[in-house]
Amino acid sequence: MLAGCAGIPVAEKPRENVTPLVKQNLPKQFFNAEGAALPMSSSWWQGFEDPDLSRLIEIALKENRQLDVAQANIDIARANVARQRLEASYETQGSLGANVGRSAAPDRDIAATLSSGLAASWEFDAFGRIASAIEASELGAEAAEQARRDVAVIVSSQTALAYADLRGAQRRLSVAQENADTQAQSLELLQALLENGRATALDINRAEAQYRTTLADIPRFQAIIDSSVSRLAVLTGGSALEPGAEILNLRQQARPIPELTSSFDIGSPESLLRRRPDVRFAEIEIGRLLALSDVERARLFPVVSFNANILSLFGNGNRLDQLSSFGFGFGPAIIWEGPDLRRVRADIVIADAETERAYQQYEQTVLQVFSDVEISLSNLRNEARRQQDLSQAVEAARGALELAQVRFEEGFDDFLDVLDAQRTLLAAEDRLAENTLQTTRLTIAAYQELGGV
Repeated sequence: MLAGCAGIPVAEKPRENVTPLVKQNLPKQFFNAEGAALPMSSSWWQGFEDPDLSRLIEIALKENRQLDVAQANIDIARANVARQRLEASYETQGSLGANVGRSAAPDRDIAATLSSGLAASWEFDAFGRIASAIEASELGAEAAEQARRDVAVIVSSQTALAYADLRGAQRRLSVAQENADTQAQSLELLQALLENGRATALDINRAEAQYRTTLADIPRFQAIIDSSVSRLAVLTGGSALEPGAEILNLRQQARPIPELTSSFDIGSPESLLRRRPDVRFAEIEIGRLLALSDVERARLFPVVSFNANILSLFGNGNRLDQLSSFGFGFGPAIIWEGPDLRRVRADIVIADAETERAYQQYEQTVLQVFSDVEISLSNLRNEARRQQDLSQAVEAARGALELAQVRFEEGFDDFLDVLDAQRTLLAAEDRLAENTLQTTRLTIAAYQELGGV
């Protein structure tokens, strides 16, 4: 029987070929890598040189509840590994029982007996079933660690995005407030000029409409600040009901939008596949399913175990201090699910199909990762190109406003030119602030796509 089973293959796919073909012949750099100033570091947020940002991410990586859940999953997986390894060890069972009774026949005395037993067994892993199950559980623990890394990437990125949104809203709020103050002064000036006959009611209405429009943007920016504070509170393990003094101080003390200050190589596509936790998770899952398929194949073979038993019975009449019987036994045992192995073979087919699905899922994950990285780098590069022109636009708009005010005061132009110049300056400053924020957000998104944590 054993000779007949020896010809059945234990695995259809060799373990060393676990990596799919998509990783072969990769290009040396990303298509949109040129001009992407991204230092690849485990602490990429330090490249922004913003102590508040660094502090928030450090707190989030220690206190975030999602990371606690991921760590609990790792602990469970490691406990499963320890439990699975015990299958390679011996197993013992002990029993102890007492009985007091009398026979139904007449003139019988009450008899008391005490029985005990000890059994031990050990399975000889002749066909690798236990070893494969242990390997599968170990790979499951490694997959749980990669899942935690993936959560860490998301948490650090979300924290940085929430902080950038906070600083961006504060900057845009400051721009709106400064322009509102300027427009309020212009409105007061117009009121005075109206009394002297140098302005009209139309000028007043136009100036007030622009002033009120600017004021209407302020609550919108304040709402973004409030929501960013709530997001940061939760990301750092706190409650939105009580954000904490450190986060509330961020709300009260405005600082510039964080911008990347250093420039390094972002790495190659090959290094990305080694770094992205979701790619590593998908690759580990292939190995885990291969090991589980080996477990199913081992069911084609018998299970060989060695057993030992010791039995004793105390009691003679109504005395428990006498040994009435003692027995022992030891020897091998063979358990086989055959000869009808149709169900076993069906389970093997299922296991192979699940492994094939994992291969295809890995391929799709890698292709999607490359696409996401290329899109992220392209968006970042093109958004960064806008900054210089927007900065020059702000300077030009500021100069135009100064000239418009001078020409109005000298009586060459009416106040409509001043209003138009104010509107242009406000729009240019707001676009520049939005561009700075968007560049930072795209930088953070690129780090997330590159698996930086």
